[in-house]
Amino acid sequence: MMRRMLSFLFILLSFLLNAIEPITQEAARAKLASLEGLLAANKAVIESRWQELKRLDRLISVLWQECIDLDDENSSDIKAEKILDLEEKLSQLHSRRLSLINQIHISYEEQKAIKDQIDEVRNLVSLKEQILDGKWIILLMPSEQKGELYLTQNGTLVDGEYKLDNGQTGNVQGVFVKGHLVLERIDSQYGRMGKFEAQLMKDQVSLKGTWYSYDIQSGEPLTGSLVMSRPPKEETQ
Repeated sequence: MMRRMLSFLFILLSFLLNAIEPITQEAARAKLASLEGLLAANKAVIESRWQELKRLDRLISVLWQECIDLDDENSSDIKAEKILDLEEKLSQLHSRRLSLINQIHISYEEQKAIKDQIDEVRNLVSLKEQILDGKWIILLMPSEQKGELYLTQNGTLVDGEYKLDNGQTGNVQGVFVKGHLVLERIDSQYGRMGKFEAQLMKDQVSLKGTWYSYDIQSGEPLTGSLVMSRPPKEETQ
């Protein structure tokens, strides 16, 4: 167990030391994948140990019941011998149980350390990468109106241009904070027309959210859902 703990600390220390050095996006993503694999393995170990603990508890319960069920038909010597045998087995099981609980505790400490590292690397990736830069396909529901967005991200600030299939064009301006995008839509003909709000999905290439219209006199819906996604690779080349 000590060897495993030292091995884990060595791996964790290597991630900490590497975090000090400049890191490319590719290296950051590779580190993130490695940490997530380590976290998955850790969770599997914890689950396995919990199952083993349940098995030990069942064995202990059975042995305790055997102690209770010893009848007076056996001679005192035989009864005493059985009790001693059962107590020895119970002592061994309790010792194993205590060791297992300690291992589970250590595994949870390891899990917390890994999660902290994952959060740090994810923040690093988010800060370094201008996730929203480039072309996006937008779909507005329920009208199923499609369009294109060309965004430029500078830290948390985002601006760009849009073009909808109905011919409307204009600019967007807004912010992107912790994966949440808010863009105000400024139409080239009518001015401020509405707002887009969306959350970046885990795949990092799509956003889902809601659109809002400021045109209350149009008779059209004032809100609906939206989906933004990166175009197929052949369209970006």
